[in-house]
Amino acid sequence: MRALTEKQYRRREKILAAARDLITRHGYNGVTMRDLAAKASVTPKTLYHQFGNKEKLLRTAVEERFRHTYQAIDDHQMKKGVDKLFFIVDSVADSARKNVAYGQALIPLLASRGDPFVRIRLNTYRNALRQIRDEGDFLEWVDVSVMTHVIYRNVHPLYPTWYGDATGVLSEDFGKYNVSLTLAASTTGYTKQQSVKMINSLQDKLSQIDQY
Repeated sequence: MRALTEKQYRRREKILAAARDLITRHGYNGVTMRDLAAKASVTPKTLYHQFGNKEKLLRTAVEERFRHTYQAIDDHQMKKGVDKLFFIVDSVADSARKNVAYGQALIPLLASRGDPFVRIRLNTYRNALRQIRDEGDFLEWVDVSVMTHVIYRNVHPLYPTWYGDATGVLSEDFGKYNVSLTLAASTTGYTKQQSVKMINSLQDKLSQIDQY
């Protein structure tokens, strides 16, 4: 692929930013190339020349932001893998709350099993679990690859509802509770201690639900 000039790069970023804004406003399927060209101050011909078609353009816009968000989370250094794992859950939930309309517009796309979105999310969790493994806290029988999918499936079904409710309980609290139960049964040392501590803390908070 030919390298872009600075002017071409700025124009490309403007187009992708416009695409994300229109996705937020009109939903993933509600974006038209005509509206996108107008918002980005380019011609429809420019969009097709640079990206090929609408599907490729929108997926590029979503993937680049998605990848950047998860890379920033993944790059955050923490001394212990279990603390990094809880940090990931909290960070993803916080990002979802700050971008409610955008996240809801992407639910049909992100709910699919297609690449690259699942791979990006799985890799972030896998890195934290590998850190726990390297610390020697996993029991011998644990398969980190399988554990990655278990953790992922415990957390990401909550994605559309990570906004809390009248009880003050947040959806990520359920995610961290499930993760803690899994880790408490499969780890030793610091990881197990922190998992049990998280379970005890969240049980007190989650017990508030019975009051409603």
